[in-house]
Amino acid sequence: MLKKLIEIGQLISSSLEMDVIIEHTLQSLKEVVGAKWCALGLRDKETGEMVLKGSLGPGKELPGKAERMPAEGTILEEVLKTAQPLIVEDLAEYDRSLRLPYYSKEIRSAAVVPVQARGKILGALIVCTPFLRHWEENEVGYLSIIASQVGLAIENAQLYESLREYYMSVVKALAAALEAKDKYTQGHSLRVAWWAKAVAGEMGLSDKEQEMVYIGGLLHDIGKVGVREYILLKTSELTPAEQKEIQSHPGVGAKILEPANLPKEVVEAVLYHHEDYDGGGYPEGIAGEKIPLLARIIRVVDSYDAMMSDRPYRKAFSQKWVIEELRRCSGKQFDPAVVEAMIKVLERDKSTCIELGGECRPDSELGGLE
Repeated sequence: MLKKLIEIGQLISSSLEMDVIIEHTLQSLKEVVGAKWCALGLRDKETGEMVLKGSLGPGKELPGKAERMPAEGTILEEVLKTAQPLIVEDLAEYDRSLRLPYYSKEIRSAAVVPVQARGKILGALIVCTPFLRHWEENEVGYLSIIASQVGLAIENAQLYESLREYYMSVVKALAAALEAKDKYTQGHSLRVAWWAKAVAGEMGLSDKEQEMVYIGGLLHDIGKVGVREYILLKTSELTPAEQKEIQSHPGVGAKILEPANLPKEVVEAVLYHHEDYDGGGYPEGIAGEKIPLLARIIRVVDSYDAMMSDRPYRKAFSQKWVIEELRRCSGKQFDPAVVEAMIKVLERDKSTCIELGGECRPDSELGGLE
């Protein structure tokens, strides 16, 4: 039991993902205590109900069958009020029920332990057996320690999620501020971010890498805030000096993002998203695998969206022409593997929607699929 306690403590504290924390906790309880059914519920701050966040039992259908467990008049209410564990060896002789969402008739014994963090009651761990059971003191102690650990882990996960949401809102605000400067590129950064994430998923990249390439896509042109507006909106050919100023935007963007402590992969994706696979790009002229993969992805989807959109100096091209151009430049400007993944994404779902400002619109309206 002590070995398992140390193990589960390490697992819980090593994750900021709520689902992972709950899964590890319940699996540990089921193995160590020998319970038939165990669950973790968190308190709804508004209604006071217990919201079932996870459960393990004899059937695969258990999670998701019922999400809410009314606490009023039940053992759960007593535990939430007293903040103390409540052990019931025989539910048939107890004056309050558990009102479990399923298998309640089969359950005879239960241990309910409050999940707390820094003096706040977050919810409860519920462990049940289908037979009468005498709960040993060390078992109750084990449950209490696990509940304390999972409470802190859940609070950290909730804090992380709120910080992440705030962080993403700031990222989107930066992208929106950039696009307000150039009416021809409105929606471009969000489309690039969406396509980049889709391509990364097609290539088998991890969820973390997909999130980073999404953020990189949102911010890939942030350095253009340092480019004079008349250059961005110019309809005639750029002079060498103007071209040089435009080509400075990846480096400027990286310098803007570095003080914000963004992941290194995001900053590199912004810095190198105009490098060509054959070494002919900028700012450093690196080639092939030396270009970070996230930058190679953004290079392709950025070009795709740019060719599919109107610009001050030309009208949008057809999707058929754009795909042919991507293939023609594969191995030159673009990583061939990224090009193939992009084409697969395009072919797989031609009714793809992109969410902008909370509204989902067909991206044919956004300069995307026709």
